[in-house]
Parts: sequence; C-alpha cells; structure tokens
Amino acid sequence: MKQVHYNSSIECLSADVISRKIMPSSYMEVKLIGKCRTYKCSRNSEAKILKELNPKKPYCNINSALDLDDRIEAEDIFLAINSSKSVKISLLNHSGRHKAQTFISEFYTFAKISKQFPNIAELKPQKTLIEPIQEKGITG
Repeated sequence: MKQVHYNSSIECLSADVISRKIMPSSYMEVKLIGKCRTYKCSRNSEAKILKELNPKKPYCNINSALDLDDRIEAEDIFLAINSSKSVKISLLNHSGRHKAQTFISEFYTFAKISKQFPNIAELKPQKTLIEPIQEKGITG
C-alpha cells in the first residue's frame, strides 16, 4: 500500500530508496536497534519495503507500514539505517527530464515522510509525529 501523508512511515530489513537528492546526516541512537546512520531525501522521494521485519513488529512507530512492497512517497523523507557505513548511492535516469539517486539498504531501515507533496490534501487530524512503542522509541 502506498502512503503519501505527513508522518507516514515504514520499517523493514531492506528498502529501495529513490530520490533526486540524498544527503547523509548524523548518527542517532534507536533503542533495541543501536546506532543508526540518518539521511535526508528531498525533491520527490520514495522508499519501498523489499524485506519485512522478522518478527513483523515495529521498533519505532506503532503506525509504521510493515508489509512487503508497502511504500511511502513524498517531497522529503527522513531515513534511519542501522549501519555504521554510508550506503553507496547510484545515479540513474528516473524520468524523462530528471536523474535520481538510488540505493538499496541491506539493514534495518526506518523511513518517515517529513514533507508531503504540496498537491495532496492534508489529513484532518494529522497523523501523530511518532507513537513510540513503550520504551522502544527513538531517543535522539
């Protein structure tokens, strides 16, 4: 299922990420996962689940999509990947006019929409920012 509204998220063991601009950011600590490398994806971004969590229970957000082929699409996406190394980003022709950057994460991945497309109506009321599972949420 495709999700396009602000604060929608996915959690998985492997994800396919496509964006026109992928910028590595800092590290953050996620309880039960460990240190995660973060990325900011902007200018028309999407993330799709390639490998589900096992067991299929979210670590960060109760409302995360967890099924195979679930995806989020938005203007900007925030990513947290449980890997100490940076991912190798490739460049490809994504549309007739624009190139895109892409990579496949091979580790635990949390992706959240931080800015939805402007032409999509906002949900009323908005989804909550992150509903952490008791004592398992993002701490930093």
